[in-house]
Amino acid sequence: MVQTMADRLDSARRRRFVGRAAELARLRALLDSPDPAVVMISGPSGVGKSTLLRRFAETAGAAGAAVTLIDARDIPPTPDALAFRLSRVGGVDRTGRPVVIVDTYELLTDIDAAFREEIAPGLPADTLLVLGGQHPALPGWRTDPGWAELLSSIRLPNLDHHESAAYLAGRGIPAAAHAAAIEFTHGHPLALALVGEVLLEQGTFAPGRAADVIGVLLSSLVQHTPTVLHRRALEASAQVRFVTEPLLAALIDVPDAADHFDWLRARPFVESGPSGLYLHDLARTVLSTDLRWRHPELFARMHDSARGYYLGRLDSPDPIAQAAALLDLMFLHADLRPFLQPPDEPAGLWLDRAAEDDRAAVLALVRRHEGPVSADLAALWWERPSAAWSVVRGAPRSTASAASAASAASAAGEVVGAVCLLGIGPDDQGCPDDPAVQAARRQLRTMPPIRPGERVTLVRFWLTRDADQSVSPGQALITAHLGRHYLGTPGLAVSLIPFRHPDEWIDACAYTDQVRMPAADFTVDGRASTVFGHDWRLAPPAAWIAGLSAREVGAPAAAPAGVPLLVLDEQQFAIAVKRALRDLTRADRLRDNPLLRCRLITAATGDDAPVGDRVTALQQVLRDAVRSLGAGAPADQRLARVLHRAYVAPAPTLERAADVLDLPSSTFRRLLSTAQGRIVDSLWLRELGA
Repeated sequence: MVQTMADRLDSARRRRFVGRAAELARLRALLDSPDPAVVMISGPSGVGKSTLLRRFAETAGAAGAAVTLIDARDIPPTPDALAFRLSRVGGVDRTGRPVVIVDTYELLTDIDAAFREEIAPGLPADTLLVLGGQHPALPGWRTDPGWAELLSSIRLPNLDHHESAAYLAGRGIPAAAHAAAIEFTHGHPLALALVGEVLLEQGTFAPGRAADVIGVLLSSLVQHTPTVLHRRALEASAQVRFVTEPLLAALIDVPDAADHFDWLRARPFVESGPSGLYLHDLARTVLSTDLRWRHPELFARMHDSARGYYLGRLDSPDPIAQAAALLDLMFLHADLRPFLQPPDEPAGLWLDRAAEDDRAAVLALVRRHEGPVSADLAALWWERPSAAWSVVRGAPRSTASAASAASAASAAGEVVGAVCLLGIGPDDQGCPDDPAVQAARRQLRTMPPIRPGERVTLVRFWLTRDADQSVSPGQALITAHLGRHYLGTPGLAVSLIPFRHPDEWIDACAYTDQVRMPAADFTVDGRASTVFGHDWRLAPPAAWIAGLSAREVGAPAAAPAGVPLLVLDEQQFAIAVKRALRDLTRADRLRDNPLLRCRLITAATGDDAPVGDRVTALQQVLRDAVRSLGAGAPADQRLARVLHRAYVAPAPTLERAADVLDLPSSTFRRLLSTAQGRIVDSLWLRELGA
């Protein structure tokens, strides 16, 4: 038999099909059952509904079913046209169970009632009817007692991480490129296919340089927006964690946003949660990326409006409302979102002031994650008035536990996390012998003295039951609690926070201006803690918020006039230089580098130079240092070439930079580390005036 083009297309589709095992299993179970059934498969555009329906049509046909596959795009949206296409279903010459599959069913919304009430009832009694569309089944299917008994609903999700990787591998995409593609697409099949094409053609993918991909995905999101203001509502919703009707009105500047809110709720890529509406991750990414590129002024205005809305709610007397407002405020910062609880995480957690009944549970948490010595120290601090303990509560794991001997604590909510804010006074008199406090005092001796009326906070303990200090929903509440403390504590001079897993939080610390304070590092029970902190006298809360706000929209933030010279130790200086090298081509990221306030830069620009001039000077200093290294011996020239490809004219990835220089990746990274050290050494001598 001669193979046709259709055969080749079907074969390629089968090879590239991944995932959907659970959905196919449900459909196959309905196919094997003799009872009639109606299945509604829904999901946003590009999520793979048509691919799944084609695969099931093949499966059903191979099982002997008489399959009728209709794409609503191929027929006029009239009852007569649909009835004609279905007229042969169940004819006298049928050879198997009738299976009717209607794809793109959202195009038949206007005739849904006619189909449900007049056409579908005429199908054979054992028909399996499968409808695929962007929206869930309309109310008539769910409220009619007859149809409701037959109806099953499948909401098609994105592919998970393993399925996405399998798809990319099937396209021949190297494993090293999978992470960036999956992070951008969130497993959305159409987006994966488009990004896969870019990777096959160019070898790398960067969302900011993939206008074609963004354009195709954007068109699938905005194709049915009736007015410009409806599109603004979509774009506004992409900037915030949740959108409510009052917030939407503020963002699109209308007195009443009820109609626009109702329209948003009906979009297939919008979900409803207890706090409002929220967009699917890919829709949020695409809409926000496009708006920031296409209309940066509108992007900034929307963020200004949202920020003002949230700041106005920080005065709420309800701590839960305050925490929600702070989470919403932090969510405006895309770089902080990986460290925050996503909107679809299980609800039921809240932060509360610790009660005496919580003592045993809190000490058990500390003992579990930090060891018995830390638990003994926590017990000592529990009794001290200078220690402010709060707990993260969640619903009890079982009803029985709520009725146990600890019924009072369980009724208030099971303790699933804890945080202790410790006030560090002027002396150690009467305080527990705690290495963390001793180290904090050692750090404070290296800083300008604490004046009368000023306060120092050490975040002595912070952890959750299931994730310890790793990112989790409970940690999001603790983060909001810390933000509330930083913004609302009168006279706060210095805050210190220790990390037992600093690599997980280093990007968040850099973004929020939490700098390394190495003299405060300590070890208890063999567990080392790396300490970061902030001097609120140098950057008070108002200036801190202003700096974060500018960073949020990619705008330059002016350094306040008269900022004192920053004196870094050698380790801090090395960290700042290496960070500056990594950010050399990103002026927006250099604007908060501590080197801008060091003698290395102020000697060239003057103490009162605007931050833009300091950033330019820092870029020039780094380029000159690389150039000077390249003017040396052949070995130095090799190091300079590595720096050039890594930072001065960077390749998309370090792996690609190694390929360009024809070096093994391990050799490239070793040379890069050596080259960084050479740059640090030369600039450190300049900083010292040598």
